[in-house]
Amino acid sequence: MAKFLTALLGIVFLVVLYLGQSHWNQQMTASAKSKPSSGLYQASTTKTDKLNLEEKGIEKDLLRLTRNWPSDSVNRFKETLKAEKTFKILFVGSPAIGSETAGPFPLVKEHLLETFGENYIQVAVKTFDSTTTQFINNHHQAEIAAEHADLIVLEPFILLNNGKVLLDKTIKDITTIIDDVSAKNPGTSFILQPSYPLYKAKIYPQQVAGLKKFAEEQGLPYLNHWDAWPDPNSDAIKDNLLPDQSAPSEKGNKIWSGSISQFLISESESE
Repeated sequence: MAKFLTALLGIVFLVVLYLGQSHWNQQMTASAKSKPSSGLYQASTTKTDKLNLEEKGIEKDLLRLTRNWPSDSVNRFKETLKAEKTFKILFVGSPAIGSETAGPFPLVKEHLLETFGENYIQVAVKTFDSTTTQFINNHHQAEIAAEHADLIVLEPFILLNNGKVLLDKTIKDITTIIDDVSAKNPGTSFILQPSYPLYKAKIYPQQVAGLKKFAEEQGLPYLNHWDAWPDPNSDAIKDNLLPDQSAPSEKGNKIWSGSISQFLISESESE
C-alpha cells in the first residue's frame, strides 16, 4: 500500500511539474510577444535614419526649383538655408500686383509658401500708386531698401508711366531705383516684370518691349507673363480685365499669378 501511495504521489508530482512548466512557457511566450523585438527596434532606427537623410536632402530639393532665379539669389538662398534663416522675396510695383488680400499677390504668396515652406522663405509686397519719376522724387527706394529683401520682383510702374514718362526716362528711373537699393543692400537681386496687358494698346506694348530689352542688356531675369495672356489685340483679353481696364479681373489675376509662380518655382533640368 505504501508503495502504491508513493507511486501515486510521484505521478501527481510529475503532472504538477508538467503543468507548471507549460504555464511558465506560455507566460514567457506572451511576454515576448508584448515586447518589441530587437528586429522591430532595428526597423524603427532605420526608419529614423532614413527620415534624417531625407531632411538633409531638403536643401537640394529646394534649390532645384530656383532655375529662373538670379545666380546671386540662388547662392544667397544656399546661405540662408545653411544658416537656418528665411530668404525674403519682396514684390514691388503698382497696385496692380495686388495686396495681402487682393490681386495676383496672395495667390503667388500662397504657392511660394506651400512649395518652399515658411521656415525657408518670407514673401512680402509693397505697392506705390506713382510713376517711376514720382517714386524716386518721394525717395521710396530708401523705403524699399529698408526691407532688406534678398530678392525683389519689380514691376517698375511701366503702365502708370504710359503717356506720362517717356521710355528713355523710364529706363533711367529703373536704373536709379535698382542702383540706390543695391547701394544700401549689395546682396539684393532683382527680377523685372511688366504690368498686365491692355486691350488694343498702341504705345504701351512698345514700352514693355523696351523694358524687356533693358532687362536683357543688363543681365536681369525678365518675367514675361504676357505670353500666358490671350492676344491683347483680340476680344479674348477682355474677360481677363475689368471693364475699364484699371486692373485684371479675377480670371486675369489667376493668369498673372500662375505665370509668376511657374517662373519662381521652376525645376532645374540639370538635376
